[in-house]
Amino acid sequence: MKCQKLVDLLTDYLEGELADDERAHLEEHLAFCPPCVDFLNSYKRTGPMCKKVLEAKMPDSMQQALSTFLRSRLDCPDSPGE
Repeated sequence: MKCQKLVDLLTDYLEGELADDERAHLEEHLAFCPPCVDFLNSYKRTGPMCKKVLEAKMPDSMQQALSTFLRSRLDCPDSPGE
């Protein structure tokens, strides 16, 4: 298996949706390819890191400043009630 093929199959591999023979070939490749192991480990960490970032609450003052800035750039009228 070539590295690019492994990358193409990662989602199915991690979700347990690969056929047994494809999974075996992928795992054999991983046994002898440290760069692909590093890529797999990074790929596994990406989802949880993104989720953690999305859960962070933006301070109200920053949210208001960002909203004001974006409205000024888009020439959008203020929302009702603001």
